[in-house]
Amino acid sequence: MILGFIGCMLCLCIMAVSVGSVLLAMYLVQVTANDSTVLDLDSSHLMEASIVYAADGSEYAYFTRSENRIKVPLSEMPENLQNAVIAVEDKNFRNEPGINLKRTIAATLNMLTDNALLGSQQGASTLEQQLIKNLTKDDETDALRKVREIFRALGLAKRYSKDTILEAYLNTIPLTGIIHGMQAGANAYFDKDVSELSLAECAVLASISKNPTGYNPFTNPENLLRRRNHVLYEMFDQGYITESEYDAARNEPLSVVESSTAKTGATRSANNSWFTDSLYSALRRQLIDDLGYTKEEAQELIFTGGLRIESTVDTRVQAAVEEAMLDEDGLIPAMWHEEPVCLRDYPAETSTWDMVQYDEATGLPITKEGYAVYGTDDVPVYTDETNTELKVGESTDPNYPNDDTVYLCVYEKVRSQASIAVLDYDGNVLGIAGGLGEKTVDMGTNRALLPHQTGSTMKPIGAYCLALDNKQISYSSPIQDLPLYSAADHKVLKDSYVGKINPLSAQAQARDDIWRDWPSNYGNVGGKGDIVLVYDALRQSLNTVAVQLGRIVGVDYLYDFVHDTLECSYIDAEHDMDLAPLVLGGQTNGLTAVELAGAYSIFYDGTFTSPHFYTMVTDSNGHVIIDNTKYINTTQAISGDSAYIMNRMMTNVLKPGGTASGMAPKGDMDAAAKTGTTSNNKDYTFAGLTPYYCTAIWWGFDRPTDMTKYGAGNGGPIQKLWKNLMEELQADLPHKDFPVGENVVEKYFNTANGAITSGGQKGYYTEDNLPDDSYLVRPTEPTEPAA
Repeated sequence: MILGFIGCMLCLCIMAVSVGSVLLAMYLVQVTANDSTVLDLDSSHLMEASIVYAADGSEYAYFTRSENRIKVPLSEMPENLQNAVIAVEDKNFRNEPGINLKRTIAATLNMLTDNALLGSQQGASTLEQQLIKNLTKDDETDALRKVREIFRALGLAKRYSKDTILEAYLNTIPLTGIIHGMQAGANAYFDKDVSELSLAECAVLASISKNPTGYNPFTNPENLLRRRNHVLYEMFDQGYITESEYDAARNEPLSVVESSTAKTGATRSANNSWFTDSLYSALRRQLIDDLGYTKEEAQELIFTGGLRIESTVDTRVQAAVEEAMLDEDGLIPAMWHEEPVCLRDYPAETSTWDMVQYDEATGLPITKEGYAVYGTDDVPVYTDETNTELKVGESTDPNYPNDDTVYLCVYEKVRSQASIAVLDYDGNVLGIAGGLGEKTVDMGTNRALLPHQTGSTMKPIGAYCLALDNKQISYSSPIQDLPLYSAADHKVLKDSYVGKINPLSAQAQARDDIWRDWPSNYGNVGGKGDIVLVYDALRQSLNTVAVQLGRIVGVDYLYDFVHDTLECSYIDAEHDMDLAPLVLGGQTNGLTAVELAGAYSIFYDGTFTSPHFYTMVTDSNGHVIIDNTKYINTTQAISGDSAYIMNRMMTNVLKPGGTASGMAPKGDMDAAAKTGTTSNNKDYTFAGLTPYYCTAIWWGFDRPTDMTKYGAGNGGPIQKLWKNLMEELQADLPHKDFPVGENVVEKYFNTANGAITSGGQKGYYTEDNLPDDSYLVRPTEPTEPAA
């Protein structure tokens, strides 16, 4: 009876073990289903950071999902580095089968009993086991984790050589922050290639992974020094180095360097600079548009494909731009105020606040589909000091002016914003910033890549330069300061009637009181038909003259030149084919700061080159992904003579009587500029040229608002920002001049009628385009451009 019971129990135990084994096998098969991909050490799938190189060839930035990792072969890693890691992490690595049976049993018992029965509570793993954890991110504390780890480690050791495993480990080992792998660590801490590391430096890298926070070289150098010396002792004790090598390395000071990325990142708490964000946007777009990648594929390639990107950034320019836009001295008024953020899912008439959904993590309202209401860099308005009670109310949505529905709303604090782009005259973007103040998020709102209305900065790049290039005007041509349409023409409504009456209707045409002259000059100056010379009209930024020149050139020609030749892509053929958008800058969308700077680059020697952030993209093995030089267009937009004459005209903008008088940078180098103000003072723009740099700046609110309501009556602050920036950047540069057009001659002219004289004021001309006292530009029908 007893024997029968024992036999029965034994059978049950065998069956239970068998069932358990089957279930365990099924479990392991399920949880390791993706291991063939995740643990494929032969492929290049291991996530590798993409490196952005500055124009001078130095490493500038990295693109990475969550780990800055740069893959290098084992042959390029010093033996001291390999031995240091083995000595301190897994001294039996070369001989064990992927696991250390004794240590694994001890660690498992410790975990199951939640006590350190056999040594440390934290059981040490082999390099194979640590590599598996790094690649699979399987760091759960459940009882089966060790089982999974052992199963995977045995399989890994069976499939790969020890050198392959060690190479993968050294390329994925976590260090501080997002830095993973020995090459990235060597770059970050010692500013050198991993192959150049000394014995002491090898020991430093081998030390950090034990406790990246506790052994951080920048915050805990004393702890790291002790750990480094322990690693060196283990190397000596295990015969990897001699006693003299041990003593010499142990006595070396801990010397880490501040990386160039850290230096240029002083103005931001985000990982990326404005330039890095901009390059990412441009590269992703090109991968999608020109190479046929999907959005997801493009992102994955950039963040994990180990690309090598030769960028155009000048680190000195970028650092100066970011420092200027940090605006610590308050040069650009913030003009903080509150604006409503409408919850469009909740009309006030049919909704209550109890119906509104909130994000559990942030406590901020979300849409019914779960999307955030506030943007990543928006500043919510609270009613209490602890920032727990949002200010709420009801409002129409200012983003939808034609929608008169009242919605529940919260509020955000908004300040004036600005953007800047600095290019050279080969289309290289040297520096860029898409916002004022500290940059706090990556891939946030980049205003330098968003179009804004340009105002009068549009005048030189269309009407003036084309009229000059076609020899329809010269430097001192006389022209009447007269509106294109008078009120009697019944062409342009007064502002108070726009949108309220159809200007083409019989009712409107029958009235005389609703019309106005168009265009009028800023401040309603002039416009009475007096004679003004072309150079002076540009200096004063007279709208009347610019529109007359635009009419002479022709709308179609203006559009083709600005949109096609100068690549101002946001100019809209449907809505912007008119004089107001193409001459006065009242476009539907406008130009980005990069586009505006690129357009003004023609006033160097007449050539236009597509603005660009990079020239070459390869993979980590040097295979070309994108040769961007094949996509960058260079064309002779206007003649070199016209470019120089236009340049000379715009130097007057910085002189007395100009709209940016007194804003020329100090020093002996020349400068030219143009200012811009949009309707109702909603945007201020500025374009500035020196022989080295072509700069464009925008200032306004993200939601266009009359700036004068908050005390900003003109664009003086951004003009001053440009002046200060140029003085800083050019302080140590050798003198340089703008190139003089081959056929340009200097002649004196009469300031009363523009005619060439033997004395008077100096102007710039070509011999085949000289004014005389009988020459007067008058509004005419558009003419064909000169051949």
